[in-house]
Amino acid sequence: MDETKKYFDPKVTDRERAIFEGGIALGTIYHQFVGVPIAPDKHTVRVLEEAMEKTIKLQPFKTDVKVKIDIKRLQKKVKRRLYGYETLKGEYLNVRVKTTYGKAKAILRMRYIPKLNYTLMYIEKVSP
Repeated sequence: MDETKKYFDPKVTDRERAIFEGGIALGTIYHQFVGVPIAPDKHTVRVLEEAMEKTIKLQPFKTDVKVKIDIKRLQKKVKRRLYGYETLKGEYLNVRVKTTYGKAKAILRMRYIPKLNYTLMYIEKVSP
């Protein structure tokens, strides 16, 4: 049983709530982790990816979280830096968050879209 359900408008569907919960996760990743220092080596990148995945999975209704940092893009930027590191930017992130609420399931994404020159958060799939 969800103890928080009573605080939501009763017209909010399970589908809407699954999407809402995924949106919280994407916002958390973007606003908590963008700006942290990151080195362009596989170990450092993987440690940060795992930290993001594990912390977001702690939130209720998250069934899976996958974070990938574009290490090649990161390496290109760091080559031009004096001290060998960069700060994490949205353009390096490719995130998939799966949520379940009641019978509804949602997959939300965040990734850089070069054509838009923008890190887009969007609903990839939702059911029922």
